[in-house]
Amino acid sequence: MSVIEKNNRVAELVEQGQPAFESIYQGLYIDVKSRGTASWVFRYQLFGKRRQFKIGAYGVDHDDLLDVEDAIKIAIDCRKKLNGGIDPKLDAERLQYKKLVTFDDCAQKYLTQKQERIKTAYIYERVYNNEIKPYLGNVRMDRIHSYDIDSVIQRVLDSKRPAVANQVLLFIKRVYRVAVKYQVVMSNIAQEFSQTEDAGGADNRRQRFLEEQEIELAFGVFREHPNKIPTASYIALSLLLVLGVRKMELLSARWQQIDLNSKTFKLFSEGTKTATALIVPIPDLAIPLFRDLKILSRHSDYLFPNRKESKNPHISEDTLNDAISALFGVAYGNRKPGPDYMTEAGVDHFTVHDLRRTFRTLLSKLGVKKEIAEKCINHKLKGVEKTYDCYAYFSERIEAHNRLAELVMPLIKYEAFSQHA
Repeated sequence: MSVIEKNNRVAELVEQGQPAFESIYQGLYIDVKSRGTASWVFRYQLFGKRRQFKIGAYGVDHDDLLDVEDAIKIAIDCRKKLNGGIDPKLDAERLQYKKLVTFDDCAQKYLTQKQERIKTAYIYERVYNNEIKPYLGNVRMDRIHSYDIDSVIQRVLDSKRPAVANQVLLFIKRVYRVAVKYQVVMSNIAQEFSQTEDAGGADNRRQRFLEEQEIELAFGVFREHPNKIPTASYIALSLLLVLGVRKMELLSARWQQIDLNSKTFKLFSEGTKTATALIVPIPDLAIPLFRDLKILSRHSDYLFPNRKESKNPHISEDTLNDAISALFGVAYGNRKPGPDYMTEAGVDHFTVHDLRRTFRTLLSKLGVKKEIAEKCINHKLKGVEKTYDCYAYFSERIEAHNRLAELVMPLIKYEAFSQHA
């Protein structure tokens, strides 16, 4: 059958629209589903197994559709691959994968893998977006020099953030592992960099917490800069200090988790780092903060709805971090740093997570028993205790939260506006 005859035959089958599966060339079939709808299928045998895959849709005079001649050319190419021991189906699937070329291509591949495995992938995203992407993101992996990596790390070290410099180096190393794995580059040039010699040095377990005087001074700076710390952020920072929950447990919370009548905040297992549910008591002195928050959030389902278009319905995990850093005179990416208001006020550098450590430290200072304090911050028990101790210490935690609020709220000096409405 000539090519013209094949063309006519295929056109006839497609016009009739009766379901058909007919051979047009060696291994090439036209698969007609209905009138005007058909696709090309290539059948073959490899390693004793029969296989087939769709190579494209049938059509004439359109770049995305294949006529008889186009389909035959692809079938011939598939036969050549088979003769060379290459599976044409796997080869076609390989072409559908996004080609990794730039550092950003490989970084996004790594971040996607992280997002599928851990809940705190946003930490890696923040480090990448703030510290690395502005400088390496658009550079081809095979054109990145060791000096480029050193320059990125040095920028962070110059801002006096050794722990972040270590995170930057670790992230770059892991992205290079992805690049080597998918043969974007042949070697991991970041592997020669060491944490002790080229980054922030040996990691020491962070022990920073805020003394009572520092809490008062820090929140004083917050009040002086409402452009950096608007009311909703001020409330968030206050609640993190009073409730002891993790940052995203609070920032991603919905109003359905809050019951002001019973004074409880429900943490669902899927929303916690330890996958452990907990009912957090809301101290009496913190109730006005939630009432104000309800007014500020308007009709949103979330306590802290996003302030601009984003992929998340709640505010970003970077919002509070960036605001506090800005008040310490630290800027990310291409932004220009401002004055170091915090140091001028007599407050040493701290992060959002240090508020949680402050909460736990103050509980000890108040004489709260260790097992109660650990339950307050939803730490997992170890060993046999994890299996057999299921007591939630709820009444004891109510007392602990209220005592801590009585200590902290006068330092925070929050003036509720809902009480005056």
